[in-house]
Amino acid sequence: MNSTAFEPLNSSKKLPALDGVRGIAILLVLCFHSGLILGTSGPVERFLSDVARSCWCGVDLFFVLSGFLITGILLDTRESQHHFRNFYIRRVLRIFPLYYGVILLLFLLNPDFSDQIWYWLYLQNWSPVFGGSTPPMVVQPFWSLAVEEQFYLVWPFAIFFLSRCYTGWFCAITFLVALVSRCIAQTQNVDPMTIYTVRIFRLDTLSAGALIAVWMRDRQQSENLKRFVTPCFIVCGLALIVVIFMDGGFLIDGRFNQTIGYSLFAVICALLIALVVMNASSGHALKRFLELDLLRYFGNRSYAIYIFQMFVLIPLNQLYLLYWKEIDLSGWRGVCTFGVGVAIILVLAEISWHCYEKQFLKLKRFFPRIESEADSGEEKVKASQTL
Repeated sequence: MNSTAFEPLNSSKKLPALDGVRGIAILLVLCFHSGLILGTSGPVERFLSDVARSCWCGVDLFFVLSGFLITGILLDTRESQHHFRNFYIRRVLRIFPLYYGVILLLFLLNPDFSDQIWYWLYLQNWSPVFGGSTPPMVVQPFWSLAVEEQFYLVWPFAIFFLSRCYTGWFCAITFLVALVSRCIAQTQNVDPMTIYTVRIFRLDTLSAGALIAVWMRDRQQSENLKRFVTPCFIVCGLALIVVIFMDGGFLIDGRFNQTIGYSLFAVICALLIALVVMNASSGHALKRFLELDLLRYFGNRSYAIYIFQMFVLIPLNQLYLLYWKEIDLSGWRGVCTFGVGVAIILVLAEISWHCYEKQFLKLKRFFPRIESEADSGEEKVKASQTL
């Protein structure tokens, strides 16, 4: 490769295909939670339920993408005068208003809600470990938001104080720590859901994306990545198929999935993101697919969809069980009920975006990533792209 052709990746560049990656992630999450409505009463439901069980990995794709984007932002703005202040305020404006607005309303309507303090402190993923009660289903997905927030507390300082060379090694070591920790936890018969939700066990997803962000800003590593990304993707994919076969499916609590499987999937997601970014300026088929308007729409509304999903699917599940389950012999009523649920979630997400979230995001212009550069008119898209 001609050395003059190298242009390091910069987080200020808009990459629409990454919205599509996020769109796939939220669609996987919705598919996984379709199990709240879809049962096994008919052939259609049985098939879709089997597919849905494997879609737990949508959250992992979110984590890898977040590690990639956040690390890129931190690397590109580390010389900014108000690096930490602007980063954290921009994160707060993106995440806190909707999250705290929803849990405030939830707790006001349910004052006897147990273990509230864990949710106010973004520690709900640790609650069961320290004897807290099992969270109600309506807020169970919020564990991943806690993992993200705990990541934001530590990662910016690591990226800031480490040199670019040591940052890559730090990401790699963090990846191995998560893998080894899960292997040890498995031998000690730790509860599978604890392994799935506690931060130390999930660091490989975030660090895999972070490592790609580091490599794509280094000439030599970027060239190596271009050379080996496709064969590595194939090898990891084949290895994951072996793991799936050994576990009898791509199971959230499978013994092999929870050790090497989680890490293999994280690597596959990271390599997918690398492929997307490296082909961002070409007419590559993957790029065209990920830039489909529908996928990008789901990606840009993914945060609100994730927040609201259970508030819609759980009541619909109760209605379905009450009125339709006994007569839904084919399973199509369940499918239609889930489709109605998704439509309602999208309406809520759209209202939330235009009437609530976007109003807070307007304040980001006072806290630009780099003070010398004014925020562009595409701010709201970039805000969603960084989760």
